[in-house]
Formats: sequence, C-alpha cells, structure tokens
Amino acid sequence: MKPVIVVVGATGQQGGSVINALINSNRWTVRGVSRNISSEGSQKLIANGVQMISCNIDCFDECVEAFKDAYGVFAMTNYWECGMTKEYEQGMNMVNAATQQGVKHFIWSSLPDTKAISNGQLDLPHYMSKARVESYIRSQQNPSLFPYTTFIYVGFYYQNFQTFFQPTSDFEFRVSLQPTGRLPLYDVRDTGPVVSQCFEHPERWGQRNIVPLVAKRLTMDEVCETIRCVTGNKYIRYIPLTYEQCVGQTKEAIDNMRWYNEYGDVEERHAEKTTEVYNQMKTLAEWIQETKWLIDEKK
Repeated sequence: MKPVIVVVGATGQQGGSVINALINSNRWTVRGVSRNISSEGSQKLIANGVQMISCNIDCFDECVEAFKDAYGVFAMTNYWECGMTKEYEQGMNMVNAATQQGVKHFIWSSLPDTKAISNGQLDLPHYMSKARVESYIRSQQNPSLFPYTTFIYVGFYYQNFQTFFQPTSDFEFRVSLQPTGRLPLYDVRDTGPVVSQCFEHPERWGQRNIVPLVAKRLTMDEVCETIRCVTGNKYIRYIPLTYEQCVGQTKEAIDNMRWYNEYGDVEERHAEKTTEVYNQMKTLAEWIQETKWLIDEKK
C-alpha cells in the first residue's frame, strides 16, 4: 500500500494544488481534510480517488483521527478566517496531533517572522501566528518532533491581481509599493508541485529547510510592463502612493506593503531557491496568457 499523505485545506487554493500534484505523482495515498466533505469540492476530490475525512482543525482530537497512519502531513491555516490567536491554536493542534501519530514528514505552510527580521518594527499578525508555530517546531530538538520537516513560505499569488490587488477602471495600480519594492510573485497552483518534490526528496528538503514559493520578484513597473507586452493594453500603469495616501486601508495592509518595501529582500523570498526544488514555475506572462486576464479589456 502506498504511504498516506494528509492534506489540510483540501478544497482550498494551496491544498487543492497539493492534492493534484500528489495524485499526479502516483506515489501516495492522498487523504484530504475538510470541515465539510459533502461539499461540491470535496465530492469532486472523492471522485478523483482522494480519501476525504471530516475534520475541524480547531479540535485536537479530530486532528489526531485525521492523521492516523499518515506518513506525511501538509498543514496550513487561514488567518483571514479565524484571526491570530485561533490560527496559532490550529497550528499547534496539527503539530501535536502529527507528533502523537508518529508522522514522519511534516510540511508547515509558514511565513517569515516579520517582527524579528524588522527588529520589532513590523508585527504582521497574518505572518506572526504562522511564524510562532514554526518557531515552536524548531525549538524542539534532541529529538526533533519529526524525522523530516519542511517550512514553505508562500509568495504573493498572481491570483491576487484578480481580487484585492486589481487595477482601477482606468488601468492604474495605485498602491503603496514603492518603485524599488518587489513582490514575490507566483501562481498558487504551483504550490503542489513544489510540495510534492519536498515529500519525494525528504533527505534534501526535509531537514527543517525553508522552501520559498516564488517564480520571480518583480517591481510594479515590471509587472505593468509585462501586462502591457502580453495584453497590448498600453494604458496599464503604476502610481506609487505614500502610506498616508492609502485612505481606508487597514494598518495591516499598509504594513504589508512596508514589509515588501523595506524588508522584502530577505533570502527566503528569493526565487532562485524555489527553482532548486522545482524549475517550472509559471511566469507572470504565462499566467496572463493562460487566464486571459485583462487581455480583452479596453479603456
């Protein structure tokens, strides 16, 4: 029987990508975790051969049951659904449940410790709760909690350009990312191939490695130039704003741009590290061509 890998957030963007890649590798029995296994998304996964199990990661006992007999676990949380305190509790539930069940390879979807890196200047809640779980895992040594551990740091999804990071109706990106600031961009659907490689090569990528998920780090001028080249839309442009001009934005949203402006060059964000694991990350131009984003829109 193939080893079991449990994927948390199976019907979400990250988890769904991981499941697809694991299925395609044909090396694992894939078990998906979802709060609602009767949902349309869960039923599609079941039809594709995924063992779906109902689990609320707020509950430690349910995590223990979900991780039974698993070789590996891909664990992730959604800060925007639950907030910082609950996210940390969910992460610890999964860490402790995986430890109790003797999981061999634990992959945690983490993010950099912004507070430590910025010397206390930036305390981004949606980073810090994940970073605290990572810090706990790293603190447990002799023995380690798991034989193999990997920390993935997701970048800025291309898909964000279709939601909260859209240009205006006049095709202007009016954002507080400064001309020198770079976004660590990638297609969220490439999460799976990277994670799959980590599971397949634990001796290389399971030694408490940080594996960033970045296709390329681009400035907003580079983003706009790429869009113009692919779509032919010459009106696309970028207007840098000061933080004071970002009226109506939350402090966390502004601080997130400050992070990219002032500290975004940390090594963990470098795309070169990603290509060591998986060298077929989709470029922004390829993603625009594939999704037809902005291609048919005119001023």
